[in-house]
Amino acid sequence: MAKTKNAKRGLSVRSTSITGKTGLAKQKNLKPEHTRQIIRRFHILQKNKHTILTRLGISAASVEDQNYDSIRKEGLYQTEFKNFKVPAKYSDNEVYRIDSGLTKSDLTRVLARIDSEIEQRGGIDVYQSASTQGQNGKRGGDSSKKLVEWLRLDGYQAKLQNVNALEIGCLSPNNVISIAGIFSSVCRIDLNSQDPAIEQQDFMQRPIPTSEAEKFNLISCSLVINFVPSHKERGDMLVRMTKFLKKPKNGSLSSLFLVLPLPCISNSRYFDNDRLLEIMSALGFVQTYSYEAKKVAYWLFDWNGKTSKNAKFPKKELHSGSQRNNFCITL
Repeated sequence: MAKTKNAKRGLSVRSTSITGKTGLAKQKNLKPEHTRQIIRRFHILQKNKHTILTRLGISAASVEDQNYDSIRKEGLYQTEFKNFKVPAKYSDNEVYRIDSGLTKSDLTRVLARIDSEIEQRGGIDVYQSASTQGQNGKRGGDSSKKLVEWLRLDGYQAKLQNVNALEIGCLSPNNVISIAGIFSSVCRIDLNSQDPAIEQQDFMQRPIPTSEAEKFNLISCSLVINFVPSHKERGDMLVRMTKFLKKPKNGSLSSLFLVLPLPCISNSRYFDNDRLLEIMSALGFVQTYSYEAKKVAYWLFDWNGKTSKNAKFPKKELHSGSQRNNFCITL
């Protein structure tokens, strides 16, 4: 498939600045704590931006929406954008409260500040650099090590004959999944590729396969779904993955490797491991392995090829507590 750079720009792709600037240079040799601060802050900014765009009736799937461009040209937006100054310390970050009573002008002001902060912090390039360093093998962050460890167990050895993989959100073409020698080919995609071996593409915009030959024996989705802005879109992404997996035949490999931050299942009001397994079961997935590390959780699911079209999992409170997060996946 030919690479079409930024053919469809999602929320995670940096838009052109009204000041003409392209953001700060990529940061190198970040300390682990600084890396985590960048990633956490960027996730918050993107989530809040998605909420505002939705309130304003702007397509969250494309920041090239004409209504978005119109707002960015307004004097109110430009003044707020240019006057906003990012605090030097992450502990002094502004908390963007998007209450239901905010007017369009209020939302425009907050949107301008968020866009300004994203640009001043270096945009997607700095976030991507932080993510890449966070998953650097020297820091023990390459999640595909756990996948390869599981695939080399007896239960999978017989299935690994001429198998291919799709890696969503790939940060490096030299990670363990690529160099382990298990897969005959690995298709690597990411919203903002930083390597020619990684195709720049939004998985939600990738054409649906028209034949089994275009599908994959395994999909790797590591620390991606938690970055999708809304609970509905996260569910949509899981459903879409089933359209890219090969039908399991005669014990052939048809699997999904999923990684989420541990708080998504351990400290959410609306989500936990049981709810994840219920959703995955409805989509035809059976958990074969799972592991909870200090900060992330891993799962390997086998797909049986049968997806329930009537499954519904709405957002509802499962656990109370003021210190819980709001992560959720719905169908």
